[in-house]
Amino acid sequence: MFGYIKPNIPELRVKDHELYKATYCGLCRTMGKCTGCASKFTLSYDFAFFALVRMALEKTQGQVKMRRCMVHPFKKRPIMEINPVLEYSAKSSVILTRLKLKDNVNDSRGISRLKAKIVGLVSLFFKKTDKSLLPLEEKIKECIDNLTTLEKEECDSIDKVADTFGQLLGNVASFGLEKEKAILGYEIGYHLGKWIYVIDACDDLTRDVKSGSYNVLKIAFGNSLDNSQKYLVRSAMFLELNKMAKATELIDFTEHRDVEAIIKNIIFDGLIEETNRVLDIKEETNEKN
Repeated sequence: MFGYIKPNIPELRVKDHELYKATYCGLCRTMGKCTGCASKFTLSYDFAFFALVRMALEKTQGQVKMRRCMVHPFKKRPIMEINPVLEYSAKSSVILTRLKLKDNVNDSRGISRLKAKIVGLVSLFFKKTDKSLLPLEEKIKECIDNLTTLEKEECDSIDKVADTFGQLLGNVASFGLEKEKAILGYEIGYHLGKWIYVIDACDDLTRDVKSGSYNVLKIAFGNSLDNSQKYLVRSAMFLELNKMAKATELIDFTEHRDVEAIIKNIIFDGLIEETNRVLDIKEETNEKN
């Protein structure tokens, strides 16, 4: 379900792009150290974004050093040093992955169940959940269980199923924060979660129609989306991005102007481009402006 939250690289300044890559590589390195080498295979752009948001909210200064890694052994590259924000992002990512893999096994049948079990074996090599994050694990599990129930009932309400996944990511983005920071973190995670769920449903619609799998758009609109339905979905998704952007504007970026540039590039460029790509909508220049 993840992998949609990427920056629009041509619109990033070189130094901001380098910081983004350093954050992504730093998260990969942190996962290897904190959650097990196998967990690095679950690395996603999404949690690199959450790490940047948490860095700004918690006013964490990420230290970047030139290092080699297994993927790039011959040339050093900028990698962010392990810090509490990267550790939290790594651990919360693994919690979500482990629970989702378990849920896939429980919901699958036949060959699909066997495939899910094989993939789920990877999670056996993840390190155990940090005790301090057990409350987060319970919240994530509750949201996944609620989402599974809605899918088994073949819920036809797009907003209802998207809201459940929004709550899940809202909890991930805000856990451990206090007061205004927790509110902003939750708002960003919540609206982003709703966007992810619907965009993923759009992306999987053709595949789900063929396999007979649950897809809320299939139930709400039929086996395909016509142009009017595509624009309707896009308008709803842009509304979620707008609400997320409003929460982002309330973050104090005084000490993180570089992080601000990356986050806003992702929201105002990357996610808009991804919405149009998935929905196969060609955006006019004046419309984007």
